[in-house]
Amino acid sequence: MAYRFANRIKELKTSPLRENASKNMELKDVISFAYGFPPVEAFPMETLQKISQKLYTEVDPETFLQYGASEGYPLLRKLVKERLATTANLQNEEQVLITSGSTQAMDIAVKVLCNEGDVVLCEEQTFSGAVNAIKGYGAIPIPIPMNVAEESVDLEALEELLRFDQRIKFIYLIPTFQNPLGTSIPLEKRQAIYSLAQKYDVLIFEDDPYGDLLYYGEPIMKLKEMDTDGRVMYAGSFSKILAPSARLGFIMAPDEIMEKLALAKQVSDSHTNFYWQVMLAEFMQNHQFEEHVSELKLYYKGKFEAMIAGLEALPEDKIQFIKPTGGYFICCKMADELDPETFYTALDEAKVAVIPGNVMSVAQEGYEHYFRLNFTKPTLSEIVDGVKVIGEALKQATPASYKQVI
Repeated sequence: MAYRFANRIKELKTSPLRENASKNMELKDVISFAYGFPPVEAFPMETLQKISQKLYTEVDPETFLQYGASEGYPLLRKLVKERLATTANLQNEEQVLITSGSTQAMDIAVKVLCNEGDVVLCEEQTFSGAVNAIKGYGAIPIPIPMNVAEESVDLEALEELLRFDQRIKFIYLIPTFQNPLGTSIPLEKRQAIYSLAQKYDVLIFEDDPYGDLLYYGEPIMKLKEMDTDGRVMYAGSFSKILAPSARLGFIMAPDEIMEKLALAKQVSDSHTNFYWQVMLAEFMQNHQFEEHVSELKLYYKGKFEAMIAGLEALPEDKIQFIKPTGGYFICCKMADELDPETFYTALDEAKVAVIPGNVMSVAQEGYEHYFRLNFTKPTLSEIVDGVKVIGEALKQATPASYKQVI
């Protein structure tokens, strides 16, 4: 049988992040900084067990085992709205749609808004799942050059793209604790981005799966908080603060867009897992959900500080890194004189896994000297030992001519 696949699927490649995670799971004794996972210790097991027991003994099974509304469990939608009003000052009339993670929110947004050949602007390094969502519907992801030192997209480059490309449907951004850079766009830059979106009449998709995990300082106003004319679609996730397998996320958008998103979701999966929706609603309404999130932040902050301390002990002439104020990731850059291939070979031999920069690059090139580290999944001892291995790999990656100079 000669299979003839649609053009849209021919262009897609298996997620390198999934491939990397799968390989690491199969290998023994690997210290992995490559996952974007929470550890088992982060799961609120006792609370989830209590809630599940209650559902099966005290609640009508029709509530959580039957088909439900595509928009999501009404109580959960209400609670998410209330939480956003409290935690992010998102007090508007727009509704939320419960999705299968924020990845599905991006997928159906592209499906609803983009025809083949349309353009979505993305940060130069970004979440590969979003890039695949764009390509999956025949749209074109175009990278916006980054000003890493200022933790923002290059505003002049952004305006240049907006000025001359009429195919642009929206801008995809992870403004807070960006994946993979860990950066957070400063307030004045966010305001400038929103102003440019107004000037050139384009939408913004604000992806915020890590925003709850702030370890230092004050939260920065979200782009959605600035939204005065229904221009920002705001997506969030419970994967990082509840459990990834629950596949619970949401998107907030203007009513006219929301109507189309709900229609696209009906075609996609009818509705997100209702059992987990009811579980989360019970957690938020009758248990200490915010206390759980606060405990998570303290737990991750300890791991974050351990990784920062390890990186700070490495030679500055060989490695630099962006110090975020929250999230899951730290982005490092080895010195330009070092050889990335030798570096990654040394890490493989020592069984330490990282995500190379090109994996998260829209163009799949240009970030050879960058790599992403995750600190939430590994143990404290793994963080200490693994960062030491990175230091040794950097030494091995020094070219002979450069060694003679130093």
